[in-house]
Amino acid sequence: MVTLKDVAAACGVSPATVSRALNASGDNPSRHVRHIRLVADSMGYRPNAAARALKTNRSDNIGILYEDVMQHEYFSALIEGLRLGAEKRGYDLTFLTRHFKGEGRVYVAEAEYRSLDGIIVVQADYASSRILSLSGCGLPTVVVDNRLEGCGTVFSDNADGMEKLVRHIASLGHRRVAFIAGDEGSVTSLRLGGFYKGCAESGLRAAPEWIFHAHYRDPRSCFGVLDALLSGDVKPTCILFPDDFCCIGAISALAARGIRVPEDISIAGYDGVEMGRLMNPKLTTYRQDSDGMADLAIQMLTDAIARGEQSVGGIATAQGSLAEGETVRRIG
Repeated sequence: MVTLKDVAAACGVSPATVSRALNASGDNPSRHVRHIRLVADSMGYRPNAAARALKTNRSDNIGILYEDVMQHEYFSALIEGLRLGAEKRGYDLTFLTRHFKGEGRVYVAEAEYRSLDGIIVVQADYASSRILSLSGCGLPTVVVDNRLEGCGTVFSDNADGMEKLVRHIASLGHRRVAFIAGDEGSVTSLRLGGFYKGCAESGLRAAPEWIFHAHYRDPRSCFGVLDALLSGDVKPTCILFPDDFCCIGAISALAARGIRVPEDISIAGYDGVEMGRLMNPKLTTYRQDSDGMADLAIQMLTDAIARGEQSVGGIATAQGSLAEGETVRRIG
């Protein structure tokens, strides 16, 4: 194995000089530093991670906390963005597990055991003790699309996104719009706020009998709601679903009831998954900026790590974009 001393001998300098060159920061290193790095790379030198961690008190390793099943395209894209952002900044990612010993502080215990520099919470049960223990634990933590005291937060523009979606639907002549919201929580609360605001600004009545809750990424939980929405004397002309997955599933459920999309009823989703762009008709939805959210989360966390902070402050928001699609038709 090539050592620091081997590189120093090849360059005709001291090991300390090689170490400084390899660890120097900045986007425009000097010619001397570039030469040492080139020699080290050509010789196949790789720094000892354990020794570097002891010296710098950093492992260059970030924990990712995701408690759900990895099947949703939006979260998969978000985690891929986190991976790319971490690699660009010289960090590795480690997934945390709730099965690590540590009782209520299971994630804190694992993070300490693995000497992680920080944690990004992508999806979790925010009421559980294992998550609440991250607040004020002394390890910089960033939370995606939720609030946790003492942690940084990166939001998607949930309220503004839903408002824009409602205003688009209203611009196509719809006046009777139903909303199947997701599970109760901060994201759903923000989207409901955007729905009410969009209705108010567009002159629509946000009818309480047309607002329901269902589970995210669970089309079957929406199917029962469809019967309630379509059984009244006055029916909505457009239905908003909690996410694209549920919205796409609803097309088949409506077809089984003899209802065509968008000829008989219009529908819209939320997230902007790839399948929605490939289907016919193309799905009308609001596309969340998963890459932007990932980059904001990584930047917020690594900045705090670089400053040696034990907690992360601040809130950042990534703006998405409306995907007009073809599942909402113009009426009137």
